[in-house]
Amino acid sequence: MYVSLCFAVRIYAEADQSTADSPIPIPLSDLDGYEWDVIRRELFSAPGILPADDRVGIPDAIRWYCLEYYWQYFHPFFPIVHRPTFLPTKPSPLLASAMVAIGSYFDQREDAQRYSLILLETATKLLRRRDSITSRARLADLQTVFLLEVLSKYFSRRIEVDMSARFRSLFASLDQARRSLATNPLAVFRTLRKNHTKEDLIKAHKFWVEHETRRRILQASAVLDMQQVVLFEQPATIVRHSGRTRLNTDCLRTHIALPCDEELWNMSPIEKWTESAKTYEYIDPTTSRTSYQRHDRAEVDYFQMQVQKANDSAIPNHGSYNSQNNMTLKGTPFSIGCADFNDRAFVMARHTPVHHLLLVSGESWIFGKKLESESDFQASKQALRRWVDAKSDSLTALWHATTLIRTQITFRSLQSSGSEAPVVFETKPLLHEPWALYLATLVCWAYGYGMATPLSNSGTFSRAASIASEPTTTSTSSAAHPALLDPSEAAADMQDYLQATNVPDAGDLASISGQTLSRTHGLLETVRIRKLAPMIGGLMNEAERVLFRLVEGRSRLSHF
Repeated sequence: MYVSLCFAVRIYAEADQSTADSPIPIPLSDLDGYEWDVIRRELFSAPGILPADDRVGIPDAIRWYCLEYYWQYFHPFFPIVHRPTFLPTKPSPLLASAMVAIGSYFDQREDAQRYSLILLETATKLLRRRDSITSRARLADLQTVFLLEVLSKYFSRRIEVDMSARFRSLFASLDQARRSLATNPLAVFRTLRKNHTKEDLIKAHKFWVEHETRRRILQASAVLDMQQVVLFEQPATIVRHSGRTRLNTDCLRTHIALPCDEELWNMSPIEKWTESAKTYEYIDPTTSRTSYQRHDRAEVDYFQMQVQKANDSAIPNHGSYNSQNNMTLKGTPFSIGCADFNDRAFVMARHTPVHHLLLVSGESWIFGKKLESESDFQASKQALRRWVDAKSDSLTALWHATTLIRTQITFRSLQSSGSEAPVVFETKPLLHEPWALYLATLVCWAYGYGMATPLSNSGTFSRAASIASEPTTTSTSSAAHPALLDPSEAAADMQDYLQATNVPDAGDLASISGQTLSRTHGLLETVRIRKLAPMIGGLMNEAERVLFRLVEGRSRLSHF
């Protein structure tokens, strides 16, 4: 215990003070002041951004009310900022900008997405001027790197599916610090004397916040990396080697406790936190059990569950061990619904050759770049053909894809909808939700397209290409492609398709006719118009463009 305490105290002494988590206000540094000026100037001069409105009550270019959207919609899923000690009056400008940019994404004002994009770009440019940010940097900088990375993956002006060099550097630095981060965040608190002073308690709490936050940033980075590996088929940022251990980090990974639960993380004031911290025990991810629980299954929140899944996916030769067998997800029905959405999306993607699917549907375009080798494109078409014919993976992917779409939409009565949209998409506060729905739509198209008879050389699948295939990767406005089908007819076709594929088991899809499975036009058009078209950014623009070509029927894909 003495060694652990000394080690913990040393870590606390090395941690930098942060303007975002100090218990007392800290004056802005000259650098912070300069960055505030740059951010405000960019927002005031940005085209398309609505000015401050007295009626709305926005006194500044920084829309602080968007912080509440951040806490409500994003924080429960990536809780890397300690809300009780976050100072909205004097935050780090880059951290505040990253949080407001994410919060603005959930705002309903007409310029909200553009505002979010301007903040993302401005904060990213300022961050590039900084020196290298490592695991020992102040918390605000670590948090900023992560938050900007998450937002840029889906809504940057250009398509950026590769992890940035700055994120890779920070992730590697945190990974190398696993031994220190494995220290129990409550180590200082647990060694306080019975007659400790108020100052001693504040220091112990400060260490807990600092240490727990750094661990959370590492664990959240692993979750984000897992999402990129599964949903984009990107290589892992940090590769775990089987057969040999790199600096024992593979071993240490399983010995870093899961983050504390959201109740303790959000608890205040410090006196209330003290009472809970006395009996709290961190969950050992190797057993998924807690010493204070008298149940066979550990109850975990959404973030804890995602961290455990990232741990499992990163362990080579994981074998038959499945942490979910020892875990029960707790939380609101909404958070549980989001976890179910993730599970279904990840299973779908893992049974899909994502890279080949994107290349074939994009006609050799993928992530804003054109494939140079025609032979590679032909190889992708052949691989997708084998995937459809093999049935095992493709039927599983199709079943999860149709179920995923079905749970995200509501059909209005075509007779009573009038001028309202006949289809309403439920929106989950997951930044990867639109991309997951896009992949699900492509899975439906690819399987149905593959089932269509190759002799059908008319209509949807074989007319000569007559539109440019180059994607628009720098657009800052929603996609401008017009509607190709009547909205009500498209919704009716989509509803028929989803009803026909609503079967109890993936194997049951094999008995559905190819003609039925190939009728995906209404599905593609509805997802394009109702979900993707209103969004900005390179990734969503490319997704909308691909669906437009597939629906229009001018694809050069006579078959694959």
